Amino acid sequence: MLRALVVCCLFLLAAARPASAEWHISPMIGLTHGGETNIHNIGDAGTQSHLNIGGTVALLGSGIFGVEGVGIFVPSFKGTKASDPLGLVESSRIFSLMGNAVLTTPRRLTEYSLRPFLSGGFGVIRVSVPLTGALVPSRDTLAGYNIGGGAVGFLTNRTGVRFDFRYYHAFERQEPLGFTDLPAGSGALGPARLSYTTLSVGVVFRR
Repeated sequence: MLRALVVCCLFLLAAARPASAEWHISPMIGLTHGGETNIHNIGDAGTQSHLNIGGTVALLGSGIFGVEGVGIFVPSFKGTKASDPLGLVESSRIFSLMGNAVLTTPRRLTEYSLRPFLSGGFGVIRVSVPLTGALVPSRDTLAGYNIGGGAVGFLTNRTGVRFDFRYYHAFERQEPLGFTDLPAGSGALGPARLSYTTLSVGVVFRR
């Protein structure tokens, strides 16, 4: 699934573009919060804010439509002591990769101001929960979607800033997670659930 998504994103982004289209490449940093999951040992991770890093590659024309690929990595998504009383979780990580359609304002109306946008699409969310003493990392991949928006503003002809607020949601899995080396009672109670929001800011390079 992950390989298929990467191929689809590359196909969309590499498609022949009109002369008026432009690339936006944006490394970003931000906070992940508002999380909700029933994966044991990180079940209350959403009560805290977590640092995230990532980036986007977008192809926008002079009109209102575009496409983008979004990748966000949360290096620490641990819950509190209450959700992991035995201290089994060394760390927990989430990586999401999404392919989105973009709806924005025409470039001619916002060339010298913030250009707002909305975007959303589908992809995969990779969950990793390494445990103390485990020889094999415990991880699984869930299909999911994202929806969000923000604004891009350019300070020079080639560089600017991007503000992004986004909601991620993994589709529920009826079958057990494919985690390995998890002790009894770990994994997820019922269909696996995972959702969270990100608030990010980054530098935009226009080509």
